[in-house]
Amino acid sequence: MTETNVIFACDESGAKGKGDKREAYPGEVGVFAGFLVPEEIDLTARPVFQAIYEKYKPPTGKLHISDLPQDQQVALRQDVYAAIGKLNLPCFWYAIHVEGFHNSYQTEKKSLDELTMNLSEACPQPRVKGGSLQVSPPSMHEELFVGLYRHLIAFLEEQCQEQVSIEIRTDQIDRPILKDFEKAAEQLFDEGLLSETRFGYDTVTKKLVEGRIEFEVIWPPSMRIHVVVTRLVINPVRGGDGYVLAADVLANSLNYLFKNRGQSELYNPLNEPRAIRRHPLADQLTAIRDWRGGDLFADRVYRHPNSY
Repeated sequence: MTETNVIFACDESGAKGKGDKREAYPGEVGVFAGFLVPEEIDLTARPVFQAIYEKYKPPTGKLHISDLPQDQQVALRQDVYAAIGKLNLPCFWYAIHVEGFHNSYQTEKKSLDELTMNLSEACPQPRVKGGSLQVSPPSMHEELFVGLYRHLIAFLEEQCQEQVSIEIRTDQIDRPILKDFEKAAEQLFDEGLLSETRFGYDTVTKKLVEGRIEFEVIWPPSMRIHVVVTRLVINPVRGGDGYVLAADVLANSLNYLFKNRGQSELYNPLNEPRAIRRHPLADQLTAIRDWRGGDLFADRVYRHPNSY
């Protein structure tokens, strides 16, 4: 099998909090975006983006597009768009409505609270006492990353790649969040028998007991992923990286696009070609060929409650 080596530069913009947070303004979103650089053009592409970074870098500190004066922001966007377009780099994005993410969490929490109440009424004095059933607010930051990674894998699958080594270059990420990203990326390929162990206290024997729930995931042939990720490295770059700056510009521009939607589009799906049709890099952003069915999670499970 032939192995393909790729670099994926990505960054986030907008909201990235937990599911217990509501939108700060109507239609608020979080977005993760990036672009793919095949190894064979890295030696050509890297100096192009590094030159852009050197052109706009501040005397001290890190360079983010939001820190620049307005006229320099416009010029930086144009330089990044031109570089991505000239090199014809495939681009990807993943966006979630804050209110939809919050609404999904509240629905799950309500269902679990009702289940806990029903169990308590059915068996007010159970022999085995366990911890209360709780659902922690999910992280939008992690869900955005997972969605973007799914789109990347879908693109590689469409390209009939067999084995792929992926280096993900991004801005600095706290170590615990980085570990969550790595675990979530690995779980995308999970198939087979999964289990979860729960512990409780037996009030008769006065001993700690444990129970285990097992379930098996079997994907139908049409949904199985054939591309094999032989190596995945998430590389948080400290600063001064042209690829990461370009990803920052791309994510920032998409967040700006979503923030400035008209009233008729405000709560529409975010992860389909028509959502970014007015973006200057719309051709590169629609690198995936098959968009049938839309996105199951961000645009269905996490759809805005005011969506049509």
